Amino acid sequence: MAVNLRKKYIGDSKLSARNRPYKFQLDYLVNGKRIRETIKEVEFKPSDTKEERKEKERIVNRIKAKLEIELGNSKNGLVSRQLQKANFIEYFKKLGDSKTDNTKTTWDNTYKHLISFQGRKIKFEDVSPNWLQKFIEHLNDEVSNNSTFTYFNKVNAALNKAVKEKIILENPAIHIDRPKKEENEMVYLTEKEIQEIINTDFFDKDVKNAFLFGCYTGLRFSDISNLKWKNITEEGIQLKQTKTKSTVYIPLNENSRNILESQKKDSEFVFNLSNYNSSSNRTLKKLIDVTSIDKDVSFHTARHTFATLLITHGVNIYTVSKLLGHKDINSTLVYAKVVNEEKEKAVNSIPTFNF
Repeated sequence: MAVNLRKKYIGDSKLSARNRPYKFQLDYLVNGKRIRETIKEVEFKPSDTKEERKEKERIVNRIKAKLEIELGNSKNGLVSRQLQKANFIEYFKKLGDSKTDNTKTTWDNTYKHLISFQGRKIKFEDVSPNWLQKFIEHLNDEVSNNSTFTYFNKVNAALNKAVKEKIILENPAIHIDRPKKEENEMVYLTEKEIQEIINTDFFDKDVKNAFLFGCYTGLRFSDISNLKWKNITEEGIQLKQTKTKSTVYIPLNENSRNILESQKKDSEFVFNLSNYNSSSNRTLKKLIDVTSIDKDVSFHTARHTFATLLITHGVNIYTVSKLLGHKDINSTLVYAKVVNEEKEKAVNSIPTFNF
């Protein structure tokens, strides 16, 4: 699609064109409508040397050629020129606002870092591989490696969605080395430590019971906090997982039934918890602090505990995977590895005898 260049003179209108600076406008049609778009970043001045003028003309012609390609793609329904000029950070904020409470917290934190790095506005067309690389460097200066991994993934998810919505042709993140997650040591509790928590008096019964319920069922915090009495039958729990949106069925054992018996049945939800994982984790840490447990325990520790207990007691990996609601059994195999490592430690703890 043809794009014409038109000069737009600026400055004192009383001066002759020869003595006035100017910028070029991109003149083109979209759906029959004429659009004139000024190339603001390139200004031609009467004082420019011949070489300076040639370099500016090369820049203008590259912008013109790029626009012609983009308009050709737009004609075929691939991308919209006007959408590319929309504010990516505003788009990211709207996406984050549509997320559920726990996920929204991470999107909100990422948004704050975007504002800190860039301010409140950047066009989609300016979100380049170089810009993304600098954003990663900014995150590395501010947060841990795994937080950088998490926050960048949200930006990447927003860009992938923009590709699907035909705002941009491709995700610029495919051209850079993305942050990699460091594998943290998996934290889980022993049977002795679970019993200690059971025996410990604590001011927040719901947090304590919800954590123990996670140890008995393997449910994530998001599913426990949203668990309703209607999800529970005589046989077990059936619900759609908040994270994966897949339906999981978990039979109730005696431990989980005891927890349910001690909870109030006069409300819609089984546990009265904060909607925010971070808030409940702070309360949980207070519980751990009054025990002898020296581990960095969070609500996700309960899920790890459930899985390792099952494997330790001989449950096959396929069944454990189904109970956890994993779509890929490789996600479950990590628990088998942890249990095997513990067995090796136990065997190697036997003293060496002289023969």
